Amino acid sequence: MLTRSKVLRGVATIVAANFALNPFATTTTTTTTENNNKKKCDVLFCLRHEEPKGVDFASNPSVFGGILRGEVPALTLAETDDLLCFMDKTPRAPLHALVIPKRHIPTLNDLTFQDVELVQEMRALGLRVMKERYPHAHQDKDYVLCFHVPPFNSVDHLHLHVLAPASSMTRLMRYGKYRVGTMWCASDEEVIEGLKKQEQTYA
Repeated sequence: MLTRSKVLRGVATIVAANFALNPFATTTTTTTTENNNKKKCDVLFCLRHEEPKGVDFASNPSVFGGILRGEVPALTLAETDDLLCFMDKTPRAPLHALVIPKRHIPTLNDLTFQDVELVQEMRALGLRVMKERYPHAHQDKDYVLCFHVPPFNSVDHLHLHVLAPASSMTRLMRYGKYRVGTMWCASDEEVIEGLKKQEQTYA
């Protein structure tokens, strides 16, 4: 059965394929109506994504909430029932994707041990997108997967940075802003292990 979710994912796949062919192409357009001069985003980039059961996108005040509601343009790379992956608006590597949960979780500090599986799924989706677009970076482990630690996060909606190939990043970005194991940046593995330790404490 062809559902709305499958249609949206199909459109996102086509857009992502076009992006892979020409990642620097400017294809976002705006239109106006006779009754309103308000600019509207191209439907390919402003897509309202399907809400998981129990999730209300309207309650998400962050810019990522705007992306999920279809109010803010973004280049979708992949989507599942619970996650969305899209390109960072200011990429710091040939592939700089963000993986977010559709449920609004502001920061790492709001995660609990019950979110271990969610973070693992975020990691898996990020690696899948990377493997599809930069298989050599995936094979050579030439990548960075990380979260920024509050107050160093830029958006109050949990997001995993997926950067590849890491060897193409500037030194300032690779060994500065996105350097894992620092007070401002944690790897996906660090976060998962930390949540597992919480789980053992409460077991």
